[in-house]
Amino acid sequence: MGDEDKTGKTRISSQVPFAWPGMSQGGHSPPVRLPLQYMIAGLSCFLLFACDLAWQVARGVLFAPGAPAGVALTHLLTLGALMSFVMGAVYQLSTVAFLMPIAAVRLAHFLFYAYIAGLAGLIGSFSVWWPPGMGIFGIWTAAVLYGFCGNMLASLVRARVRGPMWQFVFLAHVHLAIALAAAVVLALGDANLWPAVQADQAPVLATHILLAAGGFFGFLIFGFSYKLIPMFTLSHGYNTRYEHWAFWTSVAALWSLVACAWYPALALKLVSAICMVVAFLSHLQSVREILKRRVRKRIEAPIRGVLVALALGVLWALALIAHAPSSAGSAAWRALVPLVLMGFVSLTVISLAYKIVPFLVWTWRFASRQGAGSNVLISHLLDTSSARVVITLNSIGVVAAAAGIWLDSGWLCDAGAWAVAVSLGTFGVHMSSVFRRAWRKE
Repeated sequence: MGDEDKTGKTRISSQVPFAWPGMSQGGHSPPVRLPLQYMIAGLSCFLLFACDLAWQVARGVLFAPGAPAGVALTHLLTLGALMSFVMGAVYQLSTVAFLMPIAAVRLAHFLFYAYIAGLAGLIGSFSVWWPPGMGIFGIWTAAVLYGFCGNMLASLVRARVRGPMWQFVFLAHVHLAIALAAAVVLALGDANLWPAVQADQAPVLATHILLAAGGFFGFLIFGFSYKLIPMFTLSHGYNTRYEHWAFWTSVAALWSLVACAWYPALALKLVSAICMVVAFLSHLQSVREILKRRVRKRIEAPIRGVLVALALGVLWALALIAHAPSSAGSAAWRALVPLVLMGFVSLTVISLAYKIVPFLVWTWRFASRQGAGSNVLISHLLDTSSARVVITLNSIGVVAAAAGIWLDSGWLCDAGAWAVAVSLGTFGVHMSSVFRRAWRKE
């Protein structure tokens, strides 16, 4: 499979890129400004999301049914913070993980500016619930993301290193393309350009959410974990057989969930929930195998954050089984959304940012000057232990918000939202300090 021997263990020779130098700007990597500008946009949206979340809690309109502010807030997190940051990470990590160049670097630069313009228009249209704007900017943003998908899929087919990690990342972009098609259908319906969509709006919306949150973000997290966790812990020679189990059970779980959205049979719900539990446990076992063979004995705070996020994912998968008999619109099902979106997905991205962002900023400002006497280290830009307070507040807030929705407790939901807002605000301050220190040490 490119990075495994016949026993299912990684070869030590294949692990050379997993050390920190493996993320350096080699012959395959794009200019560091490309991933960094996407990540800066994502970090800015995380900070905006924290402020908007706190404002909505203070106004008492958080999670109000059908409130335009809630729809705008959700897309600020998913399309603004998570998608922007993840696109930058994908441009950087894919070239290192699969030893391939990006097919069209100039296109990626152009798409960045087009994406920011479309995102601003779309969030603004959601905020005031302007259907024509939702249609125009929704299709605009979808077209930009199709450009991203096409660019990455064209790059991935040229990859020289393949395996479960490549399968996860490749299929993630396929899922994103399908999720975008569902989003375009919804946008056309909201703009009254395709009125017939209204009859199937609920299953189309569910398909969009499942394929975007689970199919794209979830598959990318699973896939790139097999690169980032070994790299950050200096692991090699670990067993990789559980990665295959994680991939195939994830595929089965995701598509049976999509089928449930259209045909809500109890059997499908149970199959999807059981497959999801097996997928998360298989992935957890893969991570355990990596950590058992690590050279760096101390597990840093960002890696602990990834483990906490994975635990929230397991909790979400177990909750799927527990609530399979309940109706799709019940509070029990709505309570699962914070666990997977703000817990598993967002907390993973936040945790890994404490390792990825300082490295890219250091590469941008100081890597070329190491031979000229510069003694600035990555650790000078950010102490990764500062992630502890963010991870703790975020995980507590996510669990409290989910419990508040499930128990119909307004104060518990608000308390959880405040904790998440404070954690993301602190996260924004930490990431901003990386850039400030980089300029100060110039």
